[in-house]
Amino acid sequence: MQQLLEINPLTLPSLPLTEKHKLPNLPAVYFAIAEAGEVLYIGRSKKLAARWAVHHRYVELKTIGNVRIAWLHCSDESLLPEIEGALIKYFLPTLNSTPNQHRKPRQKNEGTEKLIGIIKLARGSMSQRAFGKLLGVSTTAVQLWEKGMNVPDTENLAKIAARLGYKLDELLSYLAGKPVPEPLDLAQILEQIKVMPLSQVAMIAQAAVERFAAVAES
Repeated sequence: MQQLLEINPLTLPSLPLTEKHKLPNLPAVYFAIAEAGEVLYIGRSKKLAARWAVHHRYVELKTIGNVRIAWLHCSDESLLPEIEGALIKYFLPTLNSTPNQHRKPRQKNEGTEKLIGIIKLARGSMSQRAFGKLLGVSTTAVQLWEKGMNVPDTENLAKIAARLGYKLDELLSYLAGKPVPEPLDLAQILEQIKVMPLSQVAMIAQAAVERFAAVAES
């Protein structure tokens, strides 16, 4: 099993996700790999091509873009679960620990749009990679948050809230459309807004107006 953990998925045979119809129909453990080389998802199948013809993560991976599918051929099908489990435990792929998106991205609603704005505001001028490193998550996790395809767990929500002067319960109240008693640190917001695209600034400004109106009413 130790030999398995020495496998480099980048050196395995692979194809672009867009060419999944060319995958061989053999028993294998497969890897969905991001453009930067990060392992996004690991799975197993007795018939690789047939599995990817109807894979439940296809739309999600296609949205991320430039994903490749690599595979490790396993002639003994009975070993597939054991090999898959060991590789998942070693690589900790982002999408293996996130909810199934049921073949399509999660539909955005008002709360999701607000959360996307909050995450981008908290990230400010930092790259997605640097922001992910700060929070202890992968770049892909941040990308999925900002596309509304996934949401941070409670621990990361608390960290994001703290960067903007929120407590976690205040952030959750804001996302639920309830009044939030304490304002964000205005100086920090203005500093971060300077480096944000106008489209994001407009989203945040609208959210701020809604929030201040709610506070006034309360």
